[in-house]
Amino acid sequence: MAIVKWTAVDNFLRRDGEKAVAVLIYGPDGGTVRERARQLVISVAGSIDDPFAVARLDDAGLVADPARLADEAQALSFGGGRRVVWVENAGSGFLKAMPLVTSAAPGNLIVAEAGALAKSAGLRALFEPAAHLWIVPCYEDSAIDLERLIAEELDAKGLATDIEVREALIALLGADRRMSRQELAKLALYCHGKTHVSLADVEAVCGDVAELSADDLLNAVFDGSIADADDAFMRLRDSGLSGSGLLSMASSHAARLTRLRVDVERGKTPEMAVRQARPPVFFKQQPVMQRQVALWDGDSLLAASDLLGRAARDTRTTTLSSLSDQITHRAFLSLARLALQRRHSARD
Repeated sequence: MAIVKWTAVDNFLRRDGEKAVAVLIYGPDGGTVRERARQLVISVAGSIDDPFAVARLDDAGLVADPARLADEAQALSFGGGRRVVWVENAGSGFLKAMPLVTSAAPGNLIVAEAGALAKSAGLRALFEPAAHLWIVPCYEDSAIDLERLIAEELDAKGLATDIEVREALIALLGADRRMSRQELAKLALYCHGKTHVSLADVEAVCGDVAELSADDLLNAVFDGSIADADDAFMRLRDSGLSGSGLLSMASSHAARLTRLRVDVERGKTPEMAVRQARPPVFFKQQPVMQRQVALWDGDSLLAASDLLGRAARDTRTTTLSSLSDQITHRAFLSLARLALQRRHSARD
């Protein structure tokens, strides 16, 4: 195993890429994780859209069929060369499937995306000691990273920015790389034909991306706040966050609630289960998680996971982004209604 800095990925591919079985890209910034996974897939397969060069899997599918990962890893490419097996939302299913993949003769490269992982996380315990597995950790963008992002999206398009504008943008841009990039692209479009971006342009176009969080959507959905869920989904969709990405986040949230609910059914209080959770729940999120663990039971969480899994499969079978958005929107509102029904039942 080696921990690869993103700036050294090209060197890794030239020197060690052929003997690598899998690369795990993880971190708290889902936008950066997705962006870097996408770039790595393109570097190896040349495309993300060619089904003969890229096989896309998700963790929910691997929970049901762990052997599929090994099958895809050894499948031959019709056009020759090495294929990529791209695993989204890697978690317990991927952890279960990886031991079935042989390292004796590396086949297609597995590229897996995961969220924030504690040092004790199973995926890190699997990857870190293995010679044929590699890790690319992604951290939240620093001010220097955001300066670089601004240069890529504005300066490179002939739009000059002074220090006040850059400071304002850095204060507005949040922890999700994809949403930050979308906000800068929107600003560049607004300033088309100009040579300089002003503070007035930033104020006119850019919302506070840091405040626009997927947590707003997930909290509203799993609390049963239908109107808030609808509003949060529309804002996130307009910001450029993909429906598949939101569904993956919701699946992870449901899976975490399920684990916490198991602790409650074994005798812990919701407060104790959330406080002792590993990896830890962010302190500002703890009251919300305690409320949701008390609201949902194991059967209803299983139904929620099934609903999200069906929606994820349906979005992958359509090429129309508008239809994908409708499927995702409907799934979130259905979940919010289910949570609301549970709240009403608890009062009766």
